Amino acid sequence: MKRLLYIFSFFLFSVAARAQNEPAVRAELLAGGETVESGGEFWLALKLDLARGGHVYWKNAGDAGEPVELRLELPDGFSETGRYWPAPEKFSTGPFTEYGYGGRAFVLVKVKAPENLTAGEVYGISAKASWLACFGECIPMARDLDTLVVAGTGGAPNEEVARMAARLPETGRSAAFFETPDTLILETDDDKNAASAYFFPAAAKVLTHSAPQTVKKADGKLYLFMKKAPAEEYVGADAIDGTLVFYNVQGERVRSFDIVAQKTHSDPPVFAEPVVWGDFLAALALAFAGGLLLNLMPCVFPVLSLKAFRLLKSNDAVDAAVRRRGGMFYTAGVIGSFLVVGALLVCLRDAGSQMGWGFQLQYPPFVLGLCLFLFFLGLVFSDVVCVGERLSAFSMNIGRNLGDFGTGVLAVLAATPCAAPFMGTALGYGLMNPAPVTFGVFTAMGAGMALPFLMLDLHPALGHFMPKAGAWTMLLKRILAFPLYAAAAWLLWVLSAQGGAFALGVGLSCVVLVAFAAWLAGNAARTGALKRTAAVMAVIALFLSVAGMLALSPARMREKQDAQIEWRPYDTDEIREYRKIGAPVFIKFSAKWCLTCLVNERAAFSSGALKEVFRAKGVAAFAADWTERGDDITAALESFGRGGIPLYVYYAPHAARPQILPQLITEKTVLRAIGDL
Repeated sequence: MKRLLYIFSFFLFSVAARAQNEPAVRAELLAGGETVESGGEFWLALKLDLARGGHVYWKNAGDAGEPVELRLELPDGFSETGRYWPAPEKFSTGPFTEYGYGGRAFVLVKVKAPENLTAGEVYGISAKASWLACFGECIPMARDLDTLVVAGTGGAPNEEVARMAARLPETGRSAAFFETPDTLILETDDDKNAASAYFFPAAAKVLTHSAPQTVKKADGKLYLFMKKAPAEEYVGADAIDGTLVFYNVQGERVRSFDIVAQKTHSDPPVFAEPVVWGDFLAALALAFAGGLLLNLMPCVFPVLSLKAFRLLKSNDAVDAAVRRRGGMFYTAGVIGSFLVVGALLVCLRDAGSQMGWGFQLQYPPFVLGLCLFLFFLGLVFSDVVCVGERLSAFSMNIGRNLGDFGTGVLAVLAATPCAAPFMGTALGYGLMNPAPVTFGVFTAMGAGMALPFLMLDLHPALGHFMPKAGAWTMLLKRILAFPLYAAAAWLLWVLSAQGGAFALGVGLSCVVLVAFAAWLAGNAARTGALKRTAAVMAVIALFLSVAGMLALSPARMREKQDAQIEWRPYDTDEIREYRKIGAPVFIKFSAKWCLTCLVNERAAFSSGALKEVFRAKGVAAFAADWTERGDDITAALESFGRGGIPLYVYYAPHAARPQILPQLITEKTVLRAIGDL
């Protein structure tokens, strides 16, 4: 009996050892037939047989992995004419989505034979195949493979390779795609047997692989909605290629196509679909939660400090009815503003524009106006300027409710650059559905944002949890000015990102004007003098601020950019080459810290007429920027007998000596200098 146990144990050990040494992936290189004709084409196939539960990767592996690679060594005269991949499968591993093959994988290569092969001659083909095989853990593998082909006719085809070729995706299917800020919409002819579809992009950084793809049909067309790759990774193109796979109701593959979809600039399709109540209620809940959390966002807090300070100041000083009315006005301001934003988005969406939450902050004049308003409120909180007795009395009566309403409006305006948790999903759902759904989502968001202060106003007893008003509230008011200043500074940064140094300069100038006008008004109110001067200055500041906003409008900014001369960076060698060929040369020495330079820039070089003259007369314009000290520019200034800037130098064609223009320059001065050309 003991001997039988030894024999049985040895047998089990042998089987286990054999299974352990059994390769997890078997690789073969197969030829498409026994013979190949002179000048003919034939298939080569890399076949990989994988053990149960394993997979290898397609040419685009998805979120992780490495594609199967095949490097061929062909006989002299043989050449590869194409490489073909079967339609892949989708594998999900945690948050990652991968494209590849399980069970059996193959890659087909089409090879062309040379002319005048010698009949009966044998040709050896070798290959180096490598792949990443994943069985829970991923293991890089490689094999050296080879096969033979014989020159001649009449040989039997390899039926296995023929079956592989028959499984390749079809070609010739037309397709196009629309691009929106977050989505690519693939359009192709409808397939009656297709209940769903999936597009496998051949290139990375096109789609978010883990996002679902949704099929919609209309007028004999099938539309596949696909989420783009994240903005920081997305690589746009005028055409996308890949494999489109259709599936039936049971999820079985019906057909597959290799397609190249061209980008179309026409309006994307709009589908009106019945609302799924479960999804709608979930979106409302997310919108409400997102609106509630907006109160904690840093972009909203500075404005909510207005409401918080009002509550502290009015605690026990105002009767409950007045507070309830103020809370209702604040809520009306918040929800009404959300509805206005939603209505604008719906109108713009119906007009074909692609805009989302916070779209108004893409408009520089609005950014500047909001910046100046928040900065002025900060000055009020800092007691630089006060509203006066009459305005205060009005505020305690009729104006108080209007103030609550305005605070609600301002809170929503400040909230637009923020996206609280849960908001993204709710907004996406709202903007992709009909207008009533959109308004429902925006109303829920507004209700969530208004709820905390509404509860404090409707139930004054909750105010007992707040500290009593006193002298410390004035200190708190001054402290709360600094979040307003911070918000204004952030908006100036946004403005500079949108319009560059010019926009930042306009914004800073307007801020200084508002500060001076507010300081003058505050002093006039306290001393009783300078009231008329303060009023005039307030009107001037308002007028110039509006002018600054108009100067930053996209149309004016485009005009300004079109009128700018195309200055080349200062380069002595390049200037010398232009002078050698007899071209006129104009050199501008300036710096960003030079006030005279900036004035001259506006007075002399901001006209489109001067740019056109430079272009018509072939003037090579060079800008020497001395903002940071450079030895080459310093040496050039000294060569012209100058130790500072601004300096404007003009070389006429073939002129031995330059013409030095005045430091205070106008457009007419420049035109006179080059007028002899």
